[in-house]
Amino acid sequence: MISRKGRNALLTVYFLFTAVCVLIADQVSKHFVIQRLPENTSIQLIPRVLSITHITNTGAAFGIFQDYTRVLIVISSVAIVLIIVLKLLMNLDSVFYNISLGFVLGGALGNLVDRYFVGRVVDFISLSFFGPIFNVADSFILIGFCIIIVLILKEYLRRGKPGGVE
Repeated sequence: MISRKGRNALLTVYFLFTAVCVLIADQVSKHFVIQRLPENTSIQLIPRVLSITHITNTGAAFGIFQDYTRVLIVISSVAIVLIIVLKLLMNLDSVFYNISLGFVLGGALGNLVDRYFVGRVVDFISLSFFGPIFNVADSFILIGFCIIIVLILKEYLRRGKPGGVE
């Protein structure tokens, strides 16, 4: 049986490993798109469903808040610090919470790298049924938050309603 301290260390490894994997996947995918597809061009992968469309974005996820790069750098940096503090202070004893936070951290880092070093973010995933074009980082931020919401709701339902009413 693994000790509490050992389990916490293992969960931290899951958190960091997930974040690094998301960061690498995001940066490699963006580099590939930049190298292979001229900006403002598109390639259909699955007709009428999925395209790779190379655009740049000076805003936040899914193209909101255009031209606020400096503000978004500050907000992203604060969010990254808060994610790390949350991880350290809450001592989350769940593999899923740790991996989900790793998804969010890796995605936030991926877009921060672009904003800081390039001044804009490369977006390229285009779904015909979803308006904004997005990237791997945006996807993992959204997936991470969705999993966290499901875990919170699951815990809420498991424990029952506040005030001891079950």
